[in-house]
Amino acid sequence: MRLRILIISIMVVLGATAQTLERTLPEKVGMSGARLAYADSAILASINAGNIPGAVLAVVKDGKMAYLKAYGYRSILPKREKMTTNTIFDMASCSKSMSTAVCAMVLTERGKIRLSDAVENFIPGFKNWTSANGKDHTTIRIRHLLTHTSGLPPYAPVAELQKKYGSNSPDSLISYIASWRRDFEPGTDFQYSCLNYITMQHIVEKVSGMSLREFARRNVFEPLGMNHTDYIPCIEDKKGNYHTISLPVWTKDYSWEELIAPTEKQKTGEILRGAVHDPLARVINSGISGNAGVFSNADDIALLCAALINGGELNGHRILSPATVRLMTTVPKGLEAFGRTPGWDNSSDYSSNLGDLLSKSAYGHTGFTGTMIDIDPENKLAIILLTNSVHPDGHTSVIRLRAVVANAVAGAITGDVRTQHYLDRMEQFEKEPAITQKDIVMLGNSLTENGGDWGKRLNIKHVINRGIIGDDVPGIYERLHQILPYRPAKIILMEGINDISHQLSNSEIIQSIATTIDRIKHESPKTQLILQSLLPINEEFKRYKRLEGKTDSVAAINRELEALAKSKGIDFLNLFPLFTESGGNTLRKELTTDGLHLNEEGYKIWAAELRKHIK
Repeated sequence: MRLRILIISIMVVLGATAQTLERTLPEKVGMSGARLAYADSAILASINAGNIPGAVLAVVKDGKMAYLKAYGYRSILPKREKMTTNTIFDMASCSKSMSTAVCAMVLTERGKIRLSDAVENFIPGFKNWTSANGKDHTTIRIRHLLTHTSGLPPYAPVAELQKKYGSNSPDSLISYIASWRRDFEPGTDFQYSCLNYITMQHIVEKVSGMSLREFARRNVFEPLGMNHTDYIPCIEDKKGNYHTISLPVWTKDYSWEELIAPTEKQKTGEILRGAVHDPLARVINSGISGNAGVFSNADDIALLCAALINGGELNGHRILSPATVRLMTTVPKGLEAFGRTPGWDNSSDYSSNLGDLLSKSAYGHTGFTGTMIDIDPENKLAIILLTNSVHPDGHTSVIRLRAVVANAVAGAITGDVRTQHYLDRMEQFEKEPAITQKDIVMLGNSLTENGGDWGKRLNIKHVINRGIIGDDVPGIYERLHQILPYRPAKIILMEGINDISHQLSNSEIIQSIATTIDRIKHESPKTQLILQSLLPINEEFKRYKRLEGKTDSVAAINRELEALAKSKGIDFLNLFPLFTESGGNTLRKELTTDGLHLNEEGYKIWAAELRKHIK
């Protein structure tokens, strides 16, 4: 039986509306969807290796959601559940950055606290550092807490505290921290410590007169529309299992648990789901803790990241001033050697999640449960990788995966410029129903696109037109990520004429097509690939200056394409002779509108010949 829910505080703010960032194609913000697929591969490899059950990856670029994808499973035990992009994760230590630190900055810019304030001003009896001989003394200040340079120990003995004070004893914990040992003089070294942020929590609560949960909701989460982000208070029952005592803001019944990615199986047999994984936060602080406790999803975190990149404001709602964002994301003077900003990691030994390619101004944070937030203000980029790697047994690591994914995403920023029509077609493809293993994909440039409804032309079901006006072989290669993961039955490829107009040599064009064929065969080996010849051109129309003198080159390339198809073991459809004038290599005038593109009669010939090869 579940414990009856004691509603301590329902903080559903009237008038709050759910928000998400505008979705866009990677290509519309200067990124490559094909290169982002390298991040997909890294994540899938980690899943296949058993390192993580699943993941969600979100990429924010220029204030828009450029990539959002779910992989694998959010739950393995007690049953398998597919991962979804709206899955809510235990953010673990990312709570320090996305809640506690931001709340501290809010109080700073409101004149309530200063980073140079002594901690003892807010926590009576808080012990400062004293040298071993008792002669030297140094005050621990708020900036030391936020940058992990206070000298506080990394953690506290949960079992000892629970035995002495019992569960749900945050006041006893802060008293313990206040009087416990100091490992070094503040400001002289770096030691990552959850106790720093638990201490910061008490300062926020004392100054604001609210719980950290309530203050963060009112001043950060709710203004940004982060309506699937909250702390979830919990208590321990007599059997050692944990139960929610105040529902999260996104729901009023227990269906909320279904969205949460479970974490680690406990000694009692309970699999934590909605109770924070961190022991200090769960056992002693009952789910609301400065070091951990926030639950959130990719869409909500993306809103916070976009606001920080935008100087603290999003959609007319400001949570921080630009000056305060700079303060929070810049390593303080005198502490440069340690690489920590007041809330984030810039260059400490813990910053491997930033990878190798982000700018020097990038900052981020990770969580023990497998979460990661990277923000690069210089590139207006945020990378959100959410996993529950501790599920179900707690024995995996995602340290390398985080760096690899960060590199893949940063490497996908190409700045390539595409025509608006190209981008519109790519966006149209994304909105269409997913390709299935029954589908035949027509892949090419304007000749393919202008064919319109190829299913109707061929009188065959499940034919999809993926031609784009102006596309070339590298462009087709770049957008195979929209096709190959779905393993279509057939791909019918015609490409190369635009590459000729780019003044590439025949060997360069053939090599590019060969590389495209190899990728298709490797990533979708059961897909039948039909390589079509190029169609002839007619230079008498004088419409395409970059194709002048290329009539015979088209014929020569087709001979090489036929040989290539034979060497690769794929079908070759030679359409060229059906469209040429007798005894030559020139496109018949009656079949074209401009010397390159076909009229309806030309498409009828093409469709009739193609139909013979795909039935």
